[in-house]
Amino acid sequence: MAFDPRLRSPKEQPLFIIGVIFSAFVWLGMVISIIGLLYGAMIFLGVLMAHALFLAYVRGNGVRISEQQLPGLYERVKLASRKLGLDEVPDVYVLQAGGSLNAFATKLFSRRFVVIYSDLVDNCHDVRHLDFVIGHEIAHLAAGHLKWKALLLPFHLVPWLGPAYSRACEYTCDRAGHHVVGDLEASMRGLCVLAAGGKLTAEMNLQAFMAQREETGGFWMSIYELVASHPYLCKRVAALAELEAPGSLRPVPRSVPGFVLAPMLGVAAGGGASIALVIVVYVAVVMAAVAVPAFQEYQEKAQVAAVAAEEEAAPDAWAEELPAEDEEAE
Repeated sequence: MAFDPRLRSPKEQPLFIIGVIFSAFVWLGMVISIIGLLYGAMIFLGVLMAHALFLAYVRGNGVRISEQQLPGLYERVKLASRKLGLDEVPDVYVLQAGGSLNAFATKLFSRRFVVIYSDLVDNCHDVRHLDFVIGHEIAHLAAGHLKWKALLLPFHLVPWLGPAYSRACEYTCDRAGHHVVGDLEASMRGLCVLAAGGKLTAEMNLQAFMAQREETGGFWMSIYELVASHPYLCKRVAALAELEAPGSLRPVPRSVPGFVLAPMLGVAAGGGASIALVIVVYVAVVMAAVAVPAFQEYQEKAQVAAVAAEEEAAPDAWAEELPAEDEEAE
């Protein structure tokens, strides 16, 4: 059983194709450049080591759920995995994170992980809200988002398109979470837990929260979202409502000046780590852009040198043959 393609956001696949083509050219440029390949390998090893160390922290300090450890939660993970077509249940850990309401899926080589922060579990007073969170994270694995993450790394940093692809993936996973839950209001309130916490979620007016999306078309809100990996929560809740009743909600256009200036003014929203990553990939792209013309120039010079060498060798060959002809004449 595979991931149901009907759950994918309409924008995800077209952006994915663009991302594969763009990223393939970037990586090819780095491979052609020996220096770029060396730096790329160093960056890859550094990121791999940091990720492995982080997962070591999670595995040593978090609680890995299983049939013997928190079996009720483990059964919910198994059910979500089965509904979304995941062949094997991933390693799921519950981790205390200082009050943060978050969860994420990740991968190390072929091993798949889902980490759920304990405060998010505590704030899901309705177990269906937790099912939505679990389904959302399982979907990242089932839909193959992490499978292509390394290849698409350059594309993620392309202004407008990279973040748009990431947001499309989040919409896909929201649809998958709703598919696991099977109840629209419960799915919508599962997202609301991330906004208001568990105590207030049951009291929230969903219509009023969805109406907040009307403000997201403003200048600064457009800039922030256009560089963000996740859509605004009020828009995500509205997207679920639109999924159940297509055409029921009016799209909110973004600010045109905000759209144009987002790559420049939105850098501050990404944080230091994102800026550093942008710089690393930018350097790699520049090196590739320099290396490809340099390689072509080297090939041209080598061809010219080869032709010149042949021309220099030709008179010598003629001179060597000349005495032999004279001897025959004698």
